[in-house]
Amino acid sequence: MTFLAPAHAFWLLVLPVLYWLSLPSRPRTQTWTPHLAQWQLALSALRWRPPRLARWRFLLLALAAIAAVLAFAQPVLVATSGPTRLVVVLDASASMAAVDAAGISAWSRAIALLQRTFANVPPHVDVTLLRAGGPMVRRHGASARALQDLGEPSGELAIDLSALATAIENDAQTAVWTLSDGQGSASLPTAGGLTVLDGSGSNGAVLAARLQDRWPLPGFSLVVEVVAFADSQITGELRIEGAASDTRAVELPHGVVRNETFELTRAAAGGPLRVELVVAGDHLAADNTWSVWLPPLPAPRIAVLVDGEAGPFADAAANALAKEVHGTVVAAAAGSEASLLLVDGGQAALGAGRVRALTFGAALAGGVAPTLWRSPTVADWDRLSPLTMGLDLSELRIQQAWRSLLPSGEAFLWADDGAGREPLAVVVGAGDVASVHFAFRLQDSNLPLLPAFPQLLRRAFVRSYGAGAAPVVQSRPVAAGEQNLLAAARASDRALPTFGGEARDLSPWFLVVGLCALALRAFVR
Repeated sequence: MTFLAPAHAFWLLVLPVLYWLSLPSRPRTQTWTPHLAQWQLALSALRWRPPRLARWRFLLLALAAIAAVLAFAQPVLVATSGPTRLVVVLDASASMAAVDAAGISAWSRAIALLQRTFANVPPHVDVTLLRAGGPMVRRHGASARALQDLGEPSGELAIDLSALATAIENDAQTAVWTLSDGQGSASLPTAGGLTVLDGSGSNGAVLAARLQDRWPLPGFSLVVEVVAFADSQITGELRIEGAASDTRAVELPHGVVRNETFELTRAAAGGPLRVELVVAGDHLAADNTWSVWLPPLPAPRIAVLVDGEAGPFADAAANALAKEVHGTVVAAAAGSEASLLLVDGGQAALGAGRVRALTFGAALAGGVAPTLWRSPTVADWDRLSPLTMGLDLSELRIQQAWRSLLPSGEAFLWADDGAGREPLAVVVGAGDVASVHFAFRLQDSNLPLLPAFPQLLRRAFVRSYGAGAAPVVQSRPVAAGEQNLLAAARASDRALPTFGGEARDLSPWFLVVGLCALALRAFVR
């Protein structure tokens, strides 16, 4: 036992004062009488005692005072030596999903071991759980003991487990316990407790996939990178299912990356496309797949709207586009439905970026009055824009265009007559809907005669669908260090140290002793 405030023990000096106050008062004067003998005989007959110190009453009062002073000095029962805080570092990288011969993953074995251990950790021990690998998660106290919301193993191990355990172990009152499969780590910790969860075995993995989509055409190219880590060369099967299907056997030497190219045709409805590598005896299935969502083929209804002076270019462009994307040309009449509106000249009562449209020299609803622009000189075009990348527009000639005709948007074609660049074409919109606008009519330029026009027309159609025309990748590859299950670090397991006992405050017990002494004194005469 020790005292946290031993200076308060000086209050024990009050005991002499209590002794002095407990003495009976002496008479102020003494008078001798000739009847002393008779007075003594009377005291003896009545069995009265002369005034004196009440010994037991004083002892009980002194005991109560001593107990109160000791309680005020904060007595505690010293705890047994050992750590009183436990920090658990749990490896949650993707390789922890690897299964053993019984089909149980290293992650499941780690969780079960934590549950059994936490049940035996004394309640006074402060527990902190750190999830290392993938998203960093910290749990403390009751949430750590309950293993609350730890998720599933994913991502790579971006933390040096050895350095982390050493930094935590520097505190003498803290014990660290690391649970890992050794995958993705150069070395396992030498400090604190350690549990190595063996998940070694053969593994095949899809490293990456590159999709070259030719939407709105049904064909697309897919390049899949696969690898296997095994004691010898194995044969895997690469399966493609969903919006397109194919199967191919792949010879996989140990650690050699193979690129497999597929030319596929998607279903008109599009949908999910899943790539899976099937390898016999694979211990880690989490890295065997790659998936993407493919947009459906448009099969659009293209409506053409031209003014009275328009030539044949708009109708020819609509028919050529409809043939390429397996669509149809419909009349631009009130009440008719259309997927794309192609406008050449005149006016169009539509909002820029609100409908899928391709306009040439057409005034939009709510726009300012345009002014005629004679023979604008084409200055430049955006070489990085998806609409004009790789196209040659140097031969473009324009007889006339209109200033102030275009809405605000992303310009990709400009003219310059010496007063500064002005846009000749813009694209407006975000999300799944966009519209493309030119400041000149088709018949007022040689654009329909250029080799780049069919490509520009199809790209404008694709751009009008915005993000709705783009594939959406739905899976992420497993980190490189998490795939070779044969190269994990190994070390012997180390048990946790014995935890220190809890320090106990004895002040309440001393107060109880003091109160009991005072209560007993009330019955002693």
